[in-house]
Amino acid sequence: MTAEQLSTNPVQRIWQWIKNQIVQDVPKDIALCEFDCRKEQCREDEWATCERRLSAAAGELKPEHPPVDRRKKTGAGR
Repeated sequence: MTAEQLSTNPVQRIWQWIKNQIVQDVPKDIALCEFDCRKEQCREDEWATCERRLSAAAGELKPEHPPVDRRKKTGAGR
């Protein structure tokens, strides 16, 4: 369905509005804090100096290559 069709269909517009009220994207700069941190809330000075958040922002927590499957493969019937 095109954006024009959504704007002319009132049911679709209402559904989209409801969906946007329930589900929203988390900004990338706080996604690590929202999903991967044990603390429920940080003070502003803690957030500004958080090593984990700063490392993620610098790309240090992202692997350069996908993980390698190092399990030995065995042939059938062995």
